[in-house]
Amino acid sequence: MKSPLRYQITDFDCGSVSLINCVSYLFEREEIPTELIKVISTYTLDCYDDRGRLGSASINREIMFFISRWITEYAVQRMIPLMCKYVRGYGVNVLMIKKVIMAGGCVNLRTYRAGESHYVMITGMDSESVYIFDPYYKDMSLNESIKVDNTKPFTYNRKVKLEYFLATSKNELALGPEADREAIYFCRNDEILEMASE
Repeated sequence: MKSPLRYQITDFDCGSVSLINCVSYLFEREEIPTELIKVISTYTLDCYDDRGRLGSASINREIMFFISRWITEYAVQRMIPLMCKYVRGYGVNVLMIKKVIMAGGCVNLRTYRAGESHYVMITGMDSESVYIFDPYYKDMSLNESIKVDNTKPFTYNRKVKLEYFLATSKNELALGPEADREAIYFCRNDEILEMASE
């Protein structure tokens, strides 16, 4: 049985919640080891940003890289069909995101909220929109490019116009500056990740 995706309970746990949501999206509740959730929470709720400021960000980049590798190694040891691929900077692009989504995976993405780094999960994409689960709860749309839809608790709660999503500025839920981009591709097997990196 699937569990509904989660919302963050503080201003700083979006990264932890989005990582757990990626696992929840790909697996049935009964398939998810408790140890996996424990480690994600333990290592990602460090509350320090890339400059060492306490309470100003949920996860710094080094921890995201570490946790993506740890998840993959843990999954191999436990024979869980889960692979992660960490990508940063210019390697984060819409073509790779689309390949992972089309193959049944999802993407944990660093984006923006109120000009600050914010993690979300991408579960769908078409020629006009990107379908995102944003762990920051809202009950109304921010602008005409972002539509809030809280009726899909297992897949997405934001429908973002593709053109807006591709912006290189720090707009809400946009990819942002190319050099600062960060993503973790989540898939149920390594073949999808190999295809995504071609």
